[in-house]
Amino acid sequence: MSAVKFKRPFKSEMTIPKLTFFLTCLFLLTACKVQIKLPKNLDESILYFQQQLTPAELDSFKNKPESDAVIELHQSTGQWIRNNWVYGDRDTALKNYFKALGIYAPDDISSIILTSLHRTLNKKEIELEKQVETYKAYWQPIIDCREKQKIQAVSTYKKFKVGDNITLYMPVDTSEGNRNAILYNCPTTEWVFNEKKDLILKGIVTKKYFINDTANAFFTVRVTYLNRKDTRILMEQVQIGNEKNFSLTGLKIE
Repeated sequence: MSAVKFKRPFKSEMTIPKLTFFLTCLFLLTACKVQIKLPKNLDESILYFQQQLTPAELDSFKNKPESDAVIELHQSTGQWIRNNWVYGDRDTALKNYFKALGIYAPDDISSIILTSLHRTLNKKEIELEKQVETYKAYWQPIIDCREKQKIQAVSTYKKFKVGDNITLYMPVDTSEGNRNAILYNCPTTEWVFNEKKDLILKGIVTKKYFINDTANAFFTVRVTYLNRKDTRILMEQVQIGNEKNFSLTGLKIE
């Protein structure tokens, strides 16, 4: 009788290369299912909405013209982005990511995210660099204007002492049917005084002070003269004899 030969059971040897390959495959399969909670960059921000929005919501957003789609969501999804990812004391990775690009305004961050999502859904180039340059071009004149205003405010602060007489000139807005002395925001702060419309206020400096920054300077002025007594100042009724606090930023003073 011939001897019965038994085949050796198959034995799989898990070598280091095989184990590495297996773990890599496992990671790739599970990574796609990781839910982004607080993105650290633009790619993760886009992925978050691709994961969280329904196919119908994504299609609705995708099929609208880009500017319409982004503007429409500015006060809803855009506000959610700003409230949950930008404002407050939280992980600053996303803010730091945009700060490194030169983007600081929360509105700009949310708009870039929504614009990039729309372009991704439509298989277009995101063109992040061009988006960033557009916002920088918008802000640069404002930054330059504010810097100029700070320099002027410091100069004015040093020029006057407590007890000095001072004259303020302010443009007056009458668009709502009343008279309100205002200050123009950067970058369009230049204006020509109109003696028939605008406000002249004269007074005495009773106090000088800063808030947080030496460039954020203020005078308290006791009002001694108003060329028009029917004019509010920054929506506040002011009469001769009142003391009024004035920020020196953007204020025309003699």
